[in-house]
Amino acid sequence: MTFTRRKFATLAATTPLAGFAHVVSARADGHSVTAPAMVDMPLGAYRITAILDGIAPLARGFFFGDEGAIDTAAEAAGLGDVLPAPVSAFLLQSADRTMLIDAGMGGLELLGPGFGRLPAALAAAGVGAAQIDAVIVTHLHPDHVGGLLAASGAAFPNAELIVAEAEHGFWTDASMRAQAPAEAQGLFDLAGGVLSAYAGRVTLASDAEEVAPGVTLMISPGHTMGHSLLRIDGGDQALLMVADTLHSADVHTALPDTGFGFDTDPALAAESRRRVFDMAAAEKMLIAGSHVHFPGFGRIRAEGAAYRYAPATWM
Repeated sequence: MTFTRRKFATLAATTPLAGFAHVVSARADGHSVTAPAMVDMPLGAYRITAILDGIAPLARGFFFGDEGAIDTAAEAAGLGDVLPAPVSAFLLQSADRTMLIDAGMGGLELLGPGFGRLPAALAAAGVGAAQIDAVIVTHLHPDHVGGLLAASGAAFPNAELIVAEAEHGFWTDASMRAQAPAEAQGLFDLAGGVLSAYAGRVTLASDAEEVAPGVTLMISPGHTMGHSLLRIDGGDQALLMVADTLHSADVHTALPDTGFGFDTDPALAAESRRRVFDMAAAEKMLIAGSHVHFPGFGRIRAEGAAYRYAPATWM
């Protein structure tokens, strides 16, 4: 598998991918960060808290396929040339575990300032970095792992880093790096830097493996080759963390075959997206998404050949 090159040429002008080898601690550049946004809910034996790390201003050009239909779907949702995508991480707590699902962008300015709110949110929730005992990584893209790094190395000094074996294998494969366009080389550098920072504490998981009590990792390839979902079963309630199955709750539900600029394999990503949507709709599952309208808790409804995202009504 190789990266799609269709969008990297246009993204490179505004996306400094090659700079990922040098990571600074969050907000060390002096940019202010607004008060943390957090929403929590019970999940049986767990409590899950959505934490907004920032909002990515995705240009319409990040999405490709039927351009006219994409324009129509965006306009129907009241969106202009920019499709704002929240970048969320999730705190998952039980009586004896304190875990994170992804860690946001951190101090990286890949999509501009305004990210790196996770540390302040954890502090507001009374959780210190040293208390995080595991970080489950859905995939190794910057907006999911940038927050794992600090100037001193690992931002969470006692955390086990859990990542799918397929995801780890892709980003550490020298032949994959060689096939990637020059503009994407920094993605491999960042992934390698994160894995190095947690050396000796990286646990590789296989498809359908329980990585924590009631938390099962499921591979859903395409966005990345080891892109992972998490089914969290708290006993009396379950949730499916769909990660980057959709980057726009409006466009990707109306047009599930729409490609996204950072998909490794757009066709496979679309196939996985439909499979996940079908499962979530058939089982009427509560979902959480990394880039869904904050706080990202809701459900997927089937509507003919398309789908619709419905925010959770428990709030």
